[in-house]
Amino acid sequence: MAVKMKRRARIVLDMTPMVDIAFLLVIFFMSTYHARPPTTVDVMLPDSRSPLKVPESNVMVLTVLNPDHAKQLADSIGPTSLLGLINEIREASADPDISLEGLKGRGGLLAYASTDLLRDIVGSPGKPLSRGRACELAIKEVQRPGNFIYRAAKQEIASMTPEQYTARVDSMVIWYYTGKEAAQPLHINDLARTVVEERMRNPKMMMVLMVDKKCQSGKMLDLTAILQKKDVNMLRFSLVTNLKAGAKPVFGEEGR
Repeated sequence: MAVKMKRRARIVLDMTPMVDIAFLLVIFFMSTYHARPPTTVDVMLPDSRSPLKVPESNVMVLTVLNPDHAKQLADSIGPTSLLGLINEIREASADPDISLEGLKGRGGLLAYASTDLLRDIVGSPGKPLSRGRACELAIKEVQRPGNFIYRAAKQEIASMTPEQYTARVDSMVIWYYTGKEAAQPLHINDLARTVVEERMRNPKMMMVLMVDKKCQSGKMLDLTAILQKKDVNMLRFSLVTNLKAGAKPVFGEEGR
């Protein structure tokens, strides 16, 4: 007599909830991911033997350049032209009907800009652009050979007094950024106000310094004196260094 085998029940898995969970995870990671901001200016960091890590979130990063680097930037950019170009990029990106032909017909500095910059403005996502993103595009523009800002800077410098040229170089010594935005120049006279404003936006903000090892010690003394003022009250900060075994302390050039 043949044995009758029972048919096993067929199991059907509904993958719809799994797909929903996968998409929710993707959205979560995209909304919470903070990319490291692009490097606008490079510095030669001093060496140290400290293995401590600098925080990467809730920070305001101050970059202090050496005098030669600041002079090179002042000769090729100029704070007035740079800030003017940043503002014009932001204003142009706020136009919902922005187009390449429309940008070419605009007045101001964008009328002399390269086609590559105009394409970057039109094709950049997240318009209107943030100040950091506009600064990144402006720095990218001045790094192109034969850019119009370099020619304008030469004309400005030719008509300056020695005192005006010194102030121009000083305005390029300190750069700062917060969050995901690119660094932008910050005059030392505006440092206290900027720090207070950023702390009001983010009470958990910490200060991080990236100082060129050839930076003048006088500039650092001026910077730390401002941070220690009662209305600023930024008494603690982290200094970014290169971890190197057997490193010796390196001090910048004396003087202001």
